[in-house]
Amino acid sequence: MRTKSTNLLQAVVLFSGISYVLIGILFYISPLMVLQFFVDNVSESWIDLVRENELVAPLYYVTRGFAALLFSAGLSMVMPLFDPLKYRGMIYYNGVIFPFMSALLLMKNSVFFIFFNKQPDAESASGILSLIGRFHGHMVVLILGIIFTLIFILSAIGLGVTRKQARAGVE
Repeated sequence: MRTKSTNLLQAVVLFSGISYVLIGILFYISPLMVLQFFVDNVSESWIDLVRENELVAPLYYVTRGFAALLFSAGLSMVMPLFDPLKYRGMIYYNGVIFPFMSALLLMKNSVFFIFFNKQPDAESASGILSLIGRFHGHMVVLILGIIFTLIFILSAIGLGVTRKQARAGVE
């Protein structure tokens, strides 16, 4: 019989697994398709850049390769659902370490870019509503940073709540 704390941990594992699978599938199929949701104007010569440019082409294919890794990590999160005690290490790696490192990188760069990027008429704007109106930046980076931060926090809480049970060898 599973306890409520184990069920909480399993819900967190399920959330992170589904998030990884969805993000992995979307970026593997086409990183450009995902980015078009967040960008108003995409250059028509984008596909030529992917074929020919020595910077853009490797970035495109490396992104798809990392998406495959994220997809497989999401699929592997099925194992802790059946035996959370045995696969606790996997939860630490896929639910705490990876999202922490990713969130740190993504949030640092997106928040820095959004709030410290000089915008026209920034001096004349005041108040929180005008700040939101001037919100410019890489939204996909910010959203992924928020998702990974959420996964990190929830996984850390789930592992912390079940720590005593894990030491006792009880699920």
